[in-house]
Amino acid sequence: MLSRTAVSFLSATLAATGLAACAADSPEQAGGGGGAGGKADGTLTELVFGADWSESQTGDIVAGQTIRVDYDLARLTECRGSTNGSEVWGVTGYASFDGGAPVTFGVSNLVSGAVKPVVAELDVPATATSVEMWFAINNRWGCIAYDSNDSANYRFDVERANAGAVLAFESDWSETQDRALHAGDQVIVHYDPARLAQCAASTHGGAAWNITMSYQADGGPINSLVVGRMNGSELVAADSSFTVPRGNDLAVWFHATSVYGCNQYDSNMNANYHFAIE
Repeated sequence: MLSRTAVSFLSATLAATGLAACAADSPEQAGGGGGAGGKADGTLTELVFGADWSESQTGDIVAGQTIRVDYDLARLTECRGSTNGSEVWGVTGYASFDGGAPVTFGVSNLVSGAVKPVVAELDVPATATSVEMWFAINNRWGCIAYDSNDSANYRFDVERANAGAVLAFESDWSETQDRALHAGDQVIVHYDPARLAQCAASTHGGAAWNITMSYQADGGPINSLVVGRMNGSELVAADSSFTVPRGNDLAVWFHATSVYGCNQYDSNMNANYHFAIE
């Protein structure tokens, strides 16, 4: 049913984010990390893209949690090929949360010269309200074809976690709070590492820096929380959570360090970021 495939859709996006590699002998190509699931029995919510061009969802997609994406490779048959006894093509998934830059995840892997499907795991940002997905097949000779729902993408709603507020610190230097803070709440911190990219570094293929948030209520004891996590050579938002202490005013600030001795602060021009505790 090739009408569901758009061979030129979002080529500009791919040019900007880098062409996904063909299937490779690497389990890391399967995608994001693990985490608590979105269903009551503790299993992960799953999105299934079937060979019959159906799409199904088991459980809610919940902000701050992890989902599985099960993609049948039979949906994309263009661009397949082999050389020297090995297949030289692969399929990559793309997920755009709330219209943001797409996150890539592999849905195929190369095993003993044959391309095999991979069930990917994908972390959902704590601030997300929706996600759009599409898929691309490519080969070593530059052929690309897309499964993009006739260029409309596959859209899914993201549910809000049953938790406290989300404090979001975005790359454009905006700060948002979506709910009131109360002592004892579990609050999620979404911090974009681009705010302190001066310390960005990598070594041996892994990120060699991280960011810590410090927080205190009413000038009391200072607590700390790591807000970044390694994703290969890059640092991404960890969407970590903490318990709001008792008090009236919550002050927070951030500190980036690297293995090479870099130290940088995000502290609202030394005034810190302040949030009322109700």
